[in-house]
Amino acid sequence: MKRHSLTFLWIYLRPFALRVLLLGALILASIGLQLYAPQIIRRFLDTAQAGADGRALSLMGAIFLAVVVCQKIVTLYSTYLSEDLGWAATNRLRADLAAHTMRLDMGFHKLHTPGEIIERIDGDVGKLAEYFSQLVVHVLGNALLLIGVLALLLREDWRFGLIGLAYALVTAVFLSLVQNPMVRIWAEVSRAYAQLSGYLEERFGGTEDIRANGGEAYVLRGLYPLNAVIARERIKTDLFGGFTFSTSHMFYILTLAATLGLAATLFMRGEMTIGAVYLMTFYIGLMESPIKYIRRQMGNLQRAVASIGRINEFFQLEPEVKDAGTAVLPLAAPTVTFNSVTFAYKDQLSMVYGQSPLSNLVLDGITFELEPGKVLGILGRTGSGKTTLTRLLFRLYDVDNGVISLNGRDLRHLSLSSLRHSVGMVTQDVQLFEATVRDNLTLFRNYDTSRPPIADTDILTAVETLGLGDWLRSLPDGLDTILQSGGQGLSAGQAQL
Repeated sequence: MKRHSLTFLWIYLRPFALRVLLLGALILASIGLQLYAPQIIRRFLDTAQAGADGRALSLMGAIFLAVVVCQKIVTLYSTYLSEDLGWAATNRLRADLAAHTMRLDMGFHKLHTPGEIIERIDGDVGKLAEYFSQLVVHVLGNALLLIGVLALLLREDWRFGLIGLAYALVTAVFLSLVQNPMVRIWAEVSRAYAQLSGYLEERFGGTEDIRANGGEAYVLRGLYPLNAVIARERIKTDLFGGFTFSTSHMFYILTLAATLGLAATLFMRGEMTIGAVYLMTFYIGLMESPIKYIRRQMGNLQRAVASIGRINEFFQLEPEVKDAGTAVLPLAAPTVTFNSVTFAYKDQLSMVYGQSPLSNLVLDGITFELEPGKVLGILGRTGSGKTTLTRLLFRLYDVDNGVISLNGRDLRHLSLSSLRHSVGMVTQDVQLFEATVRDNLTLFRNYDTSRPPIADTDILTAVETLGLGDWLRSLPDGLDTILQSGGQGLSAGQAQL
């Protein structure tokens, strides 16, 4: 389901409702203090012009200082609280995206590099951390401040209120006109960075092969166009940003000039005191501050809206392999049956570019039965479908036609968790994780609360059987030793064992 930007706010800030309420109270307090401070200066100027003694002026000065200091403290704490809320909320979003990615089919992961996926999960969500915090403090808070200033201007003198209202409306219309083009540009920037991250991640992962075969020049030749796309889109954002800043600042200069002209005229006529002149000028100047902050955050908000669009696209991806079954396999070894199984990969390049899957069949009408206790060895040329058989048995993909069954039960009627707990799969690629030796040997089985943990004695017995007992005893922390990602520090043979 597609989620609107405000829906993201509601979903991920709802668990922190008390902190959100506290933040709202702090923002309102900060706005009230900002609006009250110039009233003190106005009274100070009018009192001084009337010839009041120094004691009264000193008291007003002390009150003004106390109000300003309190306002700064409140603003500082509200900024801290908003940043904390932003990161707490987006960390939950990262977890949801990571879990969603793990549920997607292998076809998706074949067509998207790890670097691109990481950029989606961390890069796009990182921009949303600013969105969650900056929207509340710099946009919503300053919007409320702007409304308060306009209300006070209209109360003091409707003419100054109309000047301020015209300034706010013209600026708001202008910013709304440039928002959509900026969102589109920032979406392209995010997409370009994701492609760059995916390209670099893949090439860094194959550094050994690239250097061994003299492919450095080829890698750099592919890197230049990706950087060129980023540079072109960033130039567009800078041009739009400069145009937005210059135009909105010109609106402020014209508004300030109109305010000073009207205030000078009324003061010369004796219709305004010097304090009132200061107050009107200060409030008009104060309007520039929230509008400036809103304008500055428009870039962040536009990046965030673009990121939300990309995250929405990500959430709308659904796995084709559905976990709709409820049946559970018994503990005994099952009979494996392939009955007229036909399959073609939908993630091959030929499929992506529109060719029919019928011309790319990997398996066509495969039928066999493997009884418990029997061993089946399969030989064939590269691409003949040997690995595909195991992927289908493990339900990394679903068959196009035919049925695969265990003990007569269609795989699609079995719970995925039961299937993958009951069927073991050893791939050709060695995948070691940055985790303890125990976790790598048990494949994190001990974190599954639905099943009993594997005892260390069983793990040690397996290690001795593999002939790795001396290696394990040489480790500083035994089974609790942390291995490096990718098996760094291990020989190829040790990593495979």
